[in-house]
Amino acid sequence: MPSSKFFQTSIILYVVVFFTATGLSNIVPALPLYAKDLGASNLMIGGLISGFGLARALTNIPSGILADRISQKNLMQAGLSIIIVSSIAAAFVNSYYLLLFCRIIEGIGSSFFMVSASTVLNSIAPANKRGQVMSYFTASILIGVIFGPSLGGIAIPLFGKSSPFLLYALLTSIGLTVTTLFIKIQHHPTNEKKTFGLEVLNNRSIILISLATFAFAFSWTGLELTVIPIFAYELLNLTPLDLGLAIGIAAASNLCCTLLAGRLTDSLGRKRPIAISLFLTGVVSLLISLSSSVSSFTLLMVFFGFASGFWGQTQAWVADLAPKKQLGSVLGYNRTMGDMGFVVGPLVLGYLSSVDDQVIVSPLPFYFSATVLVIVSFLILFAKDSMRKPKK
Repeated sequence: MPSSKFFQTSIILYVVVFFTATGLSNIVPALPLYAKDLGASNLMIGGLISGFGLARALTNIPSGILADRISQKNLMQAGLSIIIVSSIAAAFVNSYYLLLFCRIIEGIGSSFFMVSASTVLNSIAPANKRGQVMSYFTASILIGVIFGPSLGGIAIPLFGKSSPFLLYALLTSIGLTVTTLFIKIQHHPTNEKKTFGLEVLNNRSIILISLATFAFAFSWTGLELTVIPIFAYELLNLTPLDLGLAIGIAAASNLCCTLLAGRLTDSLGRKRPIAISLFLTGVVSLLISLSSSVSSFTLLMVFFGFASGFWGQTQAWVADLAPKKQLGSVLGYNRTMGDMGFVVGPLVLGYLSSVDDQVIVSPLPFYFSATVLVIVSFLILFAKDSMRKPKK
């Protein structure tokens, strides 16, 4: 693909990803309030989050196979259309179980879109710029996640608790329109009957890199989104404003590192920067449990965000190693591992946080998460570094 067309396609996809990520995150402040009105318990509210993540996890590999077989633009359009319809339906449901069903359908649509979009980017990107391309892809998601909750917070008092779902549909409709009008890619579907199988699962490097994806997701959702807020409220007596500022600053730090990560992995190789990122994230996870003040907690959250900024580079790494005709399938497998981390992390670390009746918040989830990250940081050293040429 000519460089000008590659640049244009990349920018358009970043814009579409930003709109969908903003829409998805804008429902975060509304979801518990809306579900409560439908008679949901706290456990049932958690099911709305897990149901979305589990639907994506179960659909990612089939989405990848489809991305290898049919037009990736058509698959993106199908995913965005599914999100629009399910979000509009979610805004008008009259029972929790209908809302859960809509969330599951949203997860399937999200899988179709995200897997096909990442497949397009990785397929058109030159190998020596793939890290940068995926860092901007991740940054588009992060910026949307930063802005989304604020939009939802504004919409709820003005238009009601279900309005963020309509806003999600509106933002996704913009993304669908942009995709339809401006994305122009040629797709050459594979003629192979098998697009994902044991030959991929027997690839040690792809398995180890996907394990790193799992570890990053496990830590982020299990610690930052589940245990750390409880820790901050119960042990440090932080106010919601203090916690919000700390998490916001951590997100900004993560974004800054993400933008640097692509250039570093393209020039220094994928393996060492990602291994160091995993290791440092594990160390900082442990240190957060030792923080005793707002200032020390906030500083460590900044380090946590920066240390984990190489997460998005695992997609570039597996794309380097994937057989060309199985790119979508391999990326789907990698995203499945990440989504499994999203599902498992809050459950395991949330359970460990309350396993000791003698303390308000047990330090066990911090120890466990740190152990997982450090172990994976060493295991990843046995993966093939696709950007480092072997010594002669």
